[in-house]
Amino acid sequence: MEQIVIEAQRRAEKGNGPARRLRTQGLIPAVVYGQGYENVSVAVPVRAVQDALRHGGTNVLVDLHIPDMTHAGSVAAMIRQIQRDPVGHRPLHVDFQWVSLTATVRAMVPVVFEGDAPGVQVGGVVDLAMYEVEVECLPTAIPDRLVLDITGMEIRDSKQAADLQVPEGVTVLTSPEETVLSIVPPIKEEDLEAQLGDEEALLEGEEIEGEEIEGEEIEGEGESTEEEQEEGEG
Repeated sequence: MEQIVIEAQRRAEKGNGPARRLRTQGLIPAVVYGQGYENVSVAVPVRAVQDALRHGGTNVLVDLHIPDMTHAGSVAAMIRQIQRDPVGHRPLHVDFQWVSLTATVRAMVPVVFEGDAPGVQVGGVVDLAMYEVEVECLPTAIPDRLVLDITGMEIRDSKQAADLQVPEGVTVLTSPEETVLSIVPPIKEEDLEAQLGDEEALLEGEEIEGEEIEGEEIEGEGESTEEEQEEGEG
């Protein structure tokens, strides 16, 4: 897998104020850690992060350049966590981790399907039960996707993890017997109406329940992200 170069700059200030100033300059705060190197707070161009994600998703390998810091040629960075704007989904903060290019890592890889299924041609629907599976391999061998061939599948046929097309050097950690995809019968109009009615009733029940527990502490309230912790420091 090709490495994407990202030029970083060290940052000393923390908190929401400095973070906002960085974002007005087209930068976002980030941290990088792992492989025995010092934990470093940096700022990286948001456009470079977005380009890297478009290129290889969160499994992309990054050649992260940090001033006054050198690392072995057998080490690269991977994106381990992204905090996003809940409205625009823009990256707000990134965690990078150094990984060895000569040691295996675990990663989640998307599943896609290809081919023509007779079951679909007569009205069946492809039900993808698993949108991604966990694999283990060298960082340079992480596939951008794993393919399931649905050619010849009829309604009620299914494919398991063992049926995935897996490149050499990649091990799928998901159980081979785990169902990944099925061709299910088309839903009848009356069944669809009944299902929609059940969902509406469920939503109404949730609204009532929410009114009854108004004022109770929301699960997770009081926990803070790094950005929130930085706000306190700022």
